[in-house]
Amino acid sequence: AQGTGFIVSSEGYVVTNAHVIDEASYANAILSDQSLKSLSLVGYDVDMDIALLKMEGSFEELEFGNSDDLRVGEKVIAIGNPLGLSFSVTEGIISAVHRNINNYPGRYIQTDAALNSGNSGGPLIDTSGQVVGINNFKIEGDNIGLALESSYVIETINEIGMQALNKTVV
Repeated sequence: AQGTGFIVSSEGYVVTNAHVIDEASYANAILSDQSLKSLSLVGYDVDMDIALLKMEGSFEELEFGNSDDLRVGEKVIAIGNPLGLSFSVTEGIISAVHRNINNYPGRYIQTDAALNSGNSGGPLIDTSGQVVGINNFKIEGDNIGLALESSYVIETINEIGMQALNKTVV
């Protein structure tokens, strides 16, 4: 299976959606320089659909922005691996913020940036280059993509870190 993740700590911690690694026996990351890194599972939260992984080495991480500061109409980009097309970028606008979706905890950013199979777990980035959400899923219809807001992503990553490592990660 394929999906997307992104580095959240210079220590090599990577976040993705839990459904991306569901039933995986191993995981590898292809970095932007095309090098392959082995990933180990730190932990996951099925309800929030977040998984935290670790690769050995030191890396430049993406910075999180405050999803509470987002406004409808702002531009965003979604980075991912749709249909195996690595390092793809799509642009869109924010259609709604703080969206509650039935049976899903947390709040979501609705965007028209194209999200396809393989974009799950990738970052949704604002115009300042900060991660404001993690791409989760699209719903029936044209260009209705949803990303879990960064405040929930950070909280979940740190809860997983405390449980598995006895420390916060971001």
